Amino acid sequence: MKDRPEAGSPARGLAAGALFIALALASCAKRPPVLIPPATGVEAVAGFGSASFRGEEAEVKGKFAFLFRKPGWGRVEAFDPLGRTIYYMIFAGDDAYLVIPRKKVYAQDRPEAMIGRFLGFSLRPDEILEILGGQWAGGGVQREPGPGSLWTLARDGSGRVVRGGKDGLVFEVREFFPGAGVPRAILFSRPGTSGRMKVLSLQFNPPPRPEAFETSFLKTFTRRSWEEIQEIVRDES
Repeated sequence: MKDRPEAGSPARGLAAGALFIALALASCAKRPPVLIPPATGVEAVAGFGSASFRGEEAEVKGKFAFLFRKPGWGRVEAFDPLGRTIYYMIFAGDDAYLVIPRKKVYAQDRPEAMIGRFLGFSLRPDEILEILGGQWAGGGVQREPGPGSLWTLARDGSGRVVRGGKDGLVFEVREFFPGAGVPRAILFSRPGTSGRMKVLSLQFNPPPRPEAFETSFLKTFTRRSWEEIQEIVRDES
């Protein structure tokens, strides 16, 4: 695992998350804000959204808060209709954890595998950050180390990335925030899986949240298999 850049209390994280949800929900009633990525680049994004994915290996529907920070850090927190945390995922370098706080249990896997279990296709946290931020290194394609690592991107007349594909996965931007090409509604598809994600609020390069990627508290939790965690998530939802 990479050295952890930030550390803190998970309790503070939950409190901060609740405040964030309230602010995000309030902002949803307003017109979409004008979003322009910083000229210095997008190193992190934080926000609130909704998602619906269905396929042979995944089925997800609901609202969530997210935070992604380069390189390879992330947190996604899913909520029930009353705004209570069902579970959250922490991405920390080469490791990913799915935590169910009310049951004090967790599962562990690699980030790509953890994302694949929920969405039906594998992505790395940094790839999600680039999709959400609408900012990609290079021109029409994004090259990264390793096999099967070529993203092909299509842009419109304004230079916005409107479509991308990799290893059978395709995303298509159906709606942008006013501003400079930041996606608001994104469709995803691959054989056997399809879904939609809508970003309700987004912030670029937010101040660090020391508690967001902390996992030391898991020493007091019980590790479960993925099959056991799936059953618990269904019961909690």
